[in-house]
Amino acid sequence: MSQVCEIKCPHCGEWTLWKGEVDDRCLYCDAFLEPQRFSREIEKKIVAQVKKENDYFALKPTDGRFKREVKLFFNSFRWLVYYLEIAFFIFITTLLVLLSLMAA
Repeated sequence: MSQVCEIKCPHCGEWTLWKGEVDDRCLYCDAFLEPQRFSREIEKKIVAQVKKENDYFALKPTDGRFKREVKLFFNSFRWLVYYLEIAFFIFITTLLVLLSLMAA
């Protein structure tokens, strides 16, 4: 159960009810009570959506269950391979540094 408080509207200056949610609006002027927080949350959602669309195998609403699972698997597999490559290069670099220190 959410607790209801009062907050002063940054636009009209009237005291209005506030539940602490991102999209709470003033009862008098219908403006957002926390416009910066609201725009930040919307920006996060847009960035997450763009990131999903830029996946190698983008998920579409028309994809069936099997096709969606296969695409999710290949997207996850792609990131796994990416991180394994980074780990491999770090390992090789560490070996080269250690060997060069031992030779000196």
